[in-house]
Amino acid sequence: MLDNPLFDASDARLFGRDINIDESSDSFFETFYRHFLKAPDIHELFRETDMKRRVVMLRTSFFRLAAFYVTSHPSAELERIGFIHHRLGVASDHFDRWLDALVATVAEEDPLCDQTTEFAWRWAMTLGITYLKLFNYYQDKAHP
Repeated sequence: MLDNPLFDASDARLFGRDINIDESSDSFFETFYRHFLKAPDIHELFRETDMKRRVVMLRTSFFRLAAFYVTSHPSAELERIGFIHHRLGVASDHFDRWLDALVATVAEEDPLCDQTTEFAWRWAMTLGITYLKLFNYYQDKAHP
């Protein structure tokens, strides 16, 4: 496990000490979507998905990425998320914009967030995002 105390502290402020996949974090993820859906092409990807479903999908993806950061091993669930994103045509730059929206949300929701905390979040999420980008790349190569 990587030592990233700023991420850990911010994550605890936002979600509590235990990683929970429940509705207590829904307002955070709704704020995330306010940032993420500003781009028309991103909005188009999700236009037929209602907000409740979006939040459930995001909550699951977020916690799987956080688990990958902690363990340095992708789970079967993260691989499934990779297949879904590939099938939907999610491009590499979408993952980058996802991270930008996540960091903007952390900055808005965590009262102690500063530039170093934002960097800590980027560091923590980059491993999983890189995995998903590579997953997409290799799926494209295997199924041109």
